[in-house]
Amino acid sequence: MNGAINTIIPIDLGGVNSYLITVENGYVLVDTGGHLIMDKTFDNRRKRLVEALAATGCVKGDLRLILLTHGDNDHVANAAYIRNTFDAPIALHPGDLALVENPTLDALMASFQYHSVLLKLVFQLMKKKIARITQKTLEDFDTFKPDLLLSDGMNLKDYGLEGTIIHLPGHTAGSVGLLLPNGSLLAGDTFVNNTKPASAPNALNFSSLYSSIDSLRNKAVKTIYPGHGHPFEFKDFA
Repeated sequence: MNGAINTIIPIDLGGVNSYLITVENGYVLVDTGGHLIMDKTFDNRRKRLVEALAATGCVKGDLRLILLTHGDNDHVANAAYIRNTFDAPIALHPGDLALVENPTLDALMASFQYHSVLLKLVFQLMKKKIARITQKTLEDFDTFKPDLLLSDGMNLKDYGLEGTIIHLPGHTAGSVGLLLPNGSLLAGDTFVNNTKPASAPNALNFSSLYSSIDSLRNKAVKTIYPGHGHPFEFKDFA
């Protein structure tokens, strides 16, 4: 593998992001894409992800780790397939094991809670449709057991990456971020930036979400790489 160490390569899968990080002797893949509730066509984004990995020159044997920021389908739907295809281990926080090992409709719907009055109304109007789509994604999902359980403060140097795991419960119980030495934080759905930098519009527990975000202010975080939308500077987050 040729390339600079710890270069972050964003992979836009159409509404949801994966990130490929160059590391010593290979790559680390952060999130794998999946279905989105608002998709017009049912799409797990597998073809897009595989094509993006091929475009970087990442082949079997190059992928050292598949790191999942949380267990939502739109971030983990292709994890089992990528593990089997690239012979790479999967890492996930134990707080989200139920979402990937034996997911249920209720578990997948648990984080569809909103603070915004407008979004609450929209969700209530679309709840039955969202439940139908979520059930369909559940039926299309390949369950798996992670090979590595992530914990707060864990270092990934064994995978060629000087990065630290930060547990960020809120959006889901097992949400995590990956903080690199240069201040880049790959944050999953703790943040979004579709129109402007913001915290997750939906969460399992908003109190935990906001506490997690506040905890980042005491760390050397510079640039946020969100699960949805474009990277932004943490100082620009209101």
